[in-house]
Amino acid sequence: MALMLSEVSNAIGGRPLEEYDFSLRFPAAISRFASYADVAAEGGAQAASEWSSSTNPASAAWPKPDAAERPRIALSPQFSAIGFGSGNHLYVTAEALTIDAGKWGVFLPALAQVTSNNEQRRDGLGYRFDAQYYQLQWGKLINPAWTVGANVNVTSSSTRLDVAGTRVARSRSDSYNFRLGLVHQALPRLRVGMVLDYAATPSRTTAVVFNPATFAIETQRTTDTAHQVLVRTGLVWRYADGCDLYLDYQAGVFTDATGTLHVHRFPIGIEHMLIRNVLFLRAGTLIDTRGNIALTTGFGLSLGKRASLDVAYQYDMLPEIRQEFGPAQSLILSLAVGF
Repeated sequence: MALMLSEVSNAIGGRPLEEYDFSLRFPAAISRFASYADVAAEGGAQAASEWSSSTNPASAAWPKPDAAERPRIALSPQFSAIGFGSGNHLYVTAEALTIDAGKWGVFLPALAQVTSNNEQRRDGLGYRFDAQYYQLQWGKLINPAWTVGANVNVTSSSTRLDVAGTRVARSRSDSYNFRLGLVHQALPRLRVGMVLDYAATPSRTTAVVFNPATFAIETQRTTDTAHQVLVRTGLVWRYADGCDLYLDYQAGVFTDATGTLHVHRFPIGIEHMLIRNVLFLRAGTLIDTRGNIALTTGFGLSLGKRASLDVAYQYDMLPEIRQEFGPAQSLILSLAVGF
């Protein structure tokens, strides 16, 4: 299936990523990111997931067979380390709280903090990135075959570029994101899902530039508002007890004053239960229509009915910014504890 989609993707194609401004390619790359290790290990495929780790807000409310034994409150700390070939690194720490409020639905507030080292990109510019993320999510079981959900989140970020330690540009932005989702049990072994995502990102940039007309160094200030729309559909086929095959399709549009970037992606993942209700092995890939192929793997370990540990590794998951940073390697750790 992965080889077939790769051939289709190459046939569809698209303008090379290098032709687009970094301001478009960076949010496109971030839209691939998954802070939960189970999703990350399965190539990011998650639209029809039954777990709250999914980006689909409806997944959190999906009924579980052992719901009566599950805790009503769960805390999930997560850590991600992303290393690039250029020597740049991103670190993401996240904290999520899942609250089952019964007939009122499932609520999932979350926070995340993003930091980076200050290292030169491949173009010679020093790069530093920091961000704070805030989320409120809700999911509701409509009937045994349908769940719906909504998510509102805000990200405040700053980017600094420098030469030999001297700042040459700084950008600050606030991203406001709104997400809707649904999950449906279409057949006894087949579940489908859909996610609609919209974000608006006003930004302010201050840059030091050389004015050839006056032969002087000047400070230039600009403002812009970027927009992005993502649509994700997917299915999960349960081929055996505790074993699932995931397949998603994601389409996205990213636009700002520099232009418009379209993306089409096919995340594929598999989860196979190796030891019943204890150890799960995972693998996946993400293929896009520009011929980029990311590889992922990982495992999940149950530590009892109230705790679990998930680990994931990803290779070259962020091709949109490979031009500046080189290929990325990611390690993601997630812990869930119920109360």
